[in-house]
Amino acid sequence: MGAVTTIAMKDLRILLRDWFGLFWILAFPLMFAIFFGVVFGGSGGGSRGAIAIAIVDEDGSSGSRELIERLARHESLALERRAGEPRSAGDTGSSDPVVLSDVESARDLVRRGRKVAFVRIAEGFGEATWQLFGPGRDDPLIEVGIDPSRSAETGYLQGILMETVLGGMFERFGDRKKTAEEIARWRREVKDSADISAARKLALAAFFVALESFLASTDAISGSDPETDSGSGLAALGREQIEFVDVTRDRSSQPRTAFEISFPAAIVWGLMGCAATFAIVIVRERTAGTLLRLQIAPISWAQLLGGKGLACFLACLGTIVFILLVGRLFLGVRVGSYALLAVAASSTALCFTGMMLAMSVVGKTEPAVAGASWGMMMPLAMIGGGMVPLISMPGWMVTASHFSPFKWSIYALEGAIWRDLSLSELATPCAILLAIAGVCFTAGVWVLGRSFR
Repeated sequence: MGAVTTIAMKDLRILLRDWFGLFWILAFPLMFAIFFGVVFGGSGGGSRGAIAIAIVDEDGSSGSRELIERLARHESLALERRAGEPRSAGDTGSSDPVVLSDVESARDLVRRGRKVAFVRIAEGFGEATWQLFGPGRDDPLIEVGIDPSRSAETGYLQGILMETVLGGMFERFGDRKKTAEEIARWRREVKDSADISAARKLALAAFFVALESFLASTDAISGSDPETDSGSGLAALGREQIEFVDVTRDRSSQPRTAFEISFPAAIVWGLMGCAATFAIVIVRERTAGTLLRLQIAPISWAQLLGGKGLACFLACLGTIVFILLVGRLFLGVRVGSYALLAVAASSTALCFTGMMLAMSVVGKTEPAVAGASWGMMMPLAMIGGGMVPLISMPGWMVTASHFSPFKWSIYALEGAIWRDLSLSELATPCAILLAIAGVCFTAGVWVLGRSFR
């Protein structure tokens, strides 16, 4: 270990003397973090696109499935879809079925900030769509759970639900066969009801005759205003049947300031500088003959590479600590768990150390390695959250980001800083980072060893 430590300390001293290199490793990431933190307004905002909601279907009827599909097609709502699974009976449409949740899971998603709201469709919703003359319901047909602080989204979501629910009811009147069956049932209910006076029964009987004549002479019912119609059927599906309940969000799992969003991405930029700098150092020592002289010394090839890797690893850890320390002292960046931060930082530093060794063998000269290193890292950084924060990415970019080690580095750091991930939840991104480190390190060692042999 003495030889490994000596080589590592030598490389770190060389780095500390390179003021221009330190600018890109320490100063530039801080400028990046502060700039984007100010641009984001200093608040833990997020995507202001479609409202992400979870669906709970306790009715399981064709009516509830039709409502879910109408909600899924609404341009202002975002419902998660389950690709590749068969649809349930009666589930129409060419798109994949919507992912359903139970009430407690949906409430937890809203509480943790994963969804803006959940919509619970109560049992009996489908039957109530046609229940014009039967007894009303005391309990709501639709329950919406939303963070009470999201007042703007509450009113907007209520309007969308009214439009979707009542619009779907009027569409169902276009089903002539079903409408005729329901009119026949209404006739029987009115005839057998002891609560309806004889005069009203006569009036309703005349209404049914007129309704049947109207349906027979038109292709679809039109001209009704679901917001102003005073019929009892609309009242059954009106505003009083959509209940909003408060679900207080767990603020501990949300960023308090935009700096908590921008600093993990800034750390990754600093680590990119570390990886590129040490990759260039290795190729510089190769071309200058330093590595050859070190091979002649009484140290093994493993000790030589171990020293190089240890220097890069310690530089990456130092970069993480320095940037977070500035954010914590001056910009209010919190750390949710220092123990998990140590795990995330170590995994991230190992990943960039492995990438450094792999990048050091992509060329034989300093310009070639420098250009290739940044050329490979920049696209991965852009799709991995280095430019656009992960929580603000559009859907297609989120999918593409899964192939970038930068995404998992940022996610692991965010998990310890403000996402409040558990150790088991943090295990997945850290395992991916360690796997990338192992593959890159093995490839770099093999190519370097082969070139010297």
